Amino acid sequence: MQFRLSKQPIMTMIRHALVAASLAAGMAHAGDWPSWRGPKQNGTSGETGLPSQISLAAPVLAWTYPIASRGTPVVFEGHVYTLCYEGTGPDLQEILLCLDEKTGQKIWERRANDFISDIVYNRYAICSPTVDTETGNVYWTTHAGLFSCYNRNGKLLWQHSMMEEFGRTTYPNGRTTAPAIDDDLVIVHGMTSAWGKNGPTRNRFHAFDKRTGELVWTATPNGIPKDNPFSFPVFEWRDGKRLLYAGTAEGCVACIDSKTGDLIWRMPITVGGVCASTLLYGDTLIAVHGTENLDSSESGRMLAIKLGAEPEAGTPGPVEIGKEHEAWRNGVESFSSSPVLVGNRVYVTNTTGELQAVDADTGHVLWSEKLAATQIHASPAAGDGKLYVPMANGLFYVIKPTDAGPQELSKIQLQGDCLGAPAIANGCVYVHTTERLYCFRGTGSLQATKIIQASELQPMRGEASRMLIMPADLTVTPGQEVPFTARVVDEHGLVVEAHRGGIQWDLNPKVGVSAGPNGELIVADNAKPGAAEIEGEFNGFKSTIRLRIVPRLEFQEDFESTALSQSREGTDYNSFAFPPGQWFAGRMHWEVVEKDGGKVLAQTIDNPIFQRTQTLIGNPESHNYTMQVDIMSDGNRRLMSSAGVINQRYLILLKGNYQEIEISSNMERIKESAPFKWRPNVWYRLKTRVEGQPDGSNIVQAKVWERDQTEPAEWTIEVVHQHGHSEGAPGIYGFVPQSRFRVYLDNITVTAND
Repeated sequence: MQFRLSKQPIMTMIRHALVAASLAAGMAHAGDWPSWRGPKQNGTSGETGLPSQISLAAPVLAWTYPIASRGTPVVFEGHVYTLCYEGTGPDLQEILLCLDEKTGQKIWERRANDFISDIVYNRYAICSPTVDTETGNVYWTTHAGLFSCYNRNGKLLWQHSMMEEFGRTTYPNGRTTAPAIDDDLVIVHGMTSAWGKNGPTRNRFHAFDKRTGELVWTATPNGIPKDNPFSFPVFEWRDGKRLLYAGTAEGCVACIDSKTGDLIWRMPITVGGVCASTLLYGDTLIAVHGTENLDSSESGRMLAIKLGAEPEAGTPGPVEIGKEHEAWRNGVESFSSSPVLVGNRVYVTNTTGELQAVDADTGHVLWSEKLAATQIHASPAAGDGKLYVPMANGLFYVIKPTDAGPQELSKIQLQGDCLGAPAIANGCVYVHTTERLYCFRGTGSLQATKIIQASELQPMRGEASRMLIMPADLTVTPGQEVPFTARVVDEHGLVVEAHRGGIQWDLNPKVGVSAGPNGELIVADNAKPGAAEIEGEFNGFKSTIRLRIVPRLEFQEDFESTALSQSREGTDYNSFAFPPGQWFAGRMHWEVVEKDGGKVLAQTIDNPIFQRTQTLIGNPESHNYTMQVDIMSDGNRRLMSSAGVINQRYLILLKGNYQEIEISSNMERIKESAPFKWRPNVWYRLKTRVEGQPDGSNIVQAKVWERDQTEPAEWTIEVVHQHGHSEGAPGIYGFVPQSRFRVYLDNITVTAND
């Protein structure tokens, strides 16, 4: 498997997981704030004695730490964890920072690079870490999709590259949903485009075993995405099921069985995405969005959804619900600022900078108060009868809300912009800006109580009724042996037994894998790259895993053995073949066709959505390798397309309209080019090499020449990256502006340096 795993014995982990499964979702210590919306899942704290007046002087200002962030810190057992970023240009890195809760002194930090992303304007750390209150482990996701688990001392326990293992996509806005802990699972929410049924770009939820990092389930609520997902899930027990609720990128609110990933219901409400998090209130779920409604031309709505909908017995979900499930609606508009719930009152800041109060029983808007010109992502937090409200322009308010209206207790201008929500922990209020983290201390007595995240409605564990195999989806290379766990659950999804080994597999010899004596899968040394779903059986229960086999570091593809078995009339190529099945975002983006007396790979131009295509084709753990590919573009002297390769998280391409060769990773971090004149309808050969250095830097080199000429001795371009990417999957890239002129690739080779 391609993710990093700790050395702790696996059976010990499983026993611990079973113990955890017998508990509720975990217990937050008095006063701690372990996740983005706090221990109550609604942005509120049970503490008293919180500050009413905010000052930049002691004793109210306990400490401040100079670091940029657009997110929210979390606090657990004396540590403050926050996501931030530091540096400029190619040296900018995202950081997981651990500080001492009392002093603000740094205890440790972990850094990560951005790579192959679209992010612009330093839109980093628009997220929050999450602490598991049972183990103290800390989880975070970078914008580029590195999803990591550390212990409280900063030791890496396991890590996934969501982009390179599950096809996670990135977007310029930088919004990233925080990981969510539910019992023994950690769940991440994002957009992916992988292979097979997970090939189309969709909003998906991935649930991992929080201790081992093995994937337990993937859920796709369905529908074409309209935005980048940003809604943090909330959880509850209802009718014997542990349910997850979240807004989704396709403009819906969705309900998923958190134990199994089964889809329960979805409710379409807007033409855009639902980015704000939802609130549980009695038998309703309160949601808000800020884009055009499906049933009117107006933008924005808050609504209360009646809970309890389920698919008919024996029918797979999700069932689609509509207006008949609304308890109420109003015209409150909030795009990405999430509401808080205090008693039966909802408070939210809207996109025009107003703080609004809503009756949670009726939806009646009690009042609106203008606080700033605009609001972006920042959300209020509540505690001790007060609202703590950061605004995008750096204004920070303390508001005492009443039904008659808001009373302003304090207003202060902080350094930088506010885009995250405050955190409330142990008598202090934390707020992050794009320049520093502030800790404001109260003066009163603390009367915080322990908050149990999962209610006593959890049913007793019953008889086994189904089985999930984990890891449920993984990338392997020839020669690997992979153990699996049968996760046997009852009708409520509660774990009855987690058994390592003993699975019987229904194997197709063509896949190139065999079963070992303990139920492990053995990938043959000569197994061909590909992807398949494989069924396993344990004690009469059956389940299916997804297995993607990628080649070892050295491989080549000239497409000559590909049968053009697909037909299509009325296009420039009537016969074609789909690209290799294990490629991420391959099908519908590329096709193998006959050209110039041989078979080559052509970028599709049928759908304008696919003008730009980034496809990962190899092992995410590859490093220090050379890639070579033949490239040609249709076009004319005024307009050509662009194409290239991804080598160890660097994009190296020929830019047709610019007549350049370019090396980049993120365009605003690393982007260097050299002139190179190339002509349409002529084959060129691009050779790239990435070499890691002892000091952690990388040398990235590339050269290009006409294919029928001699390779030049000198590199056309060379770039030194100080904080080099240590590894990364090989890939290919194409860009066809206006979907007019195709690009073609052939003779792809990947070889180890030296």
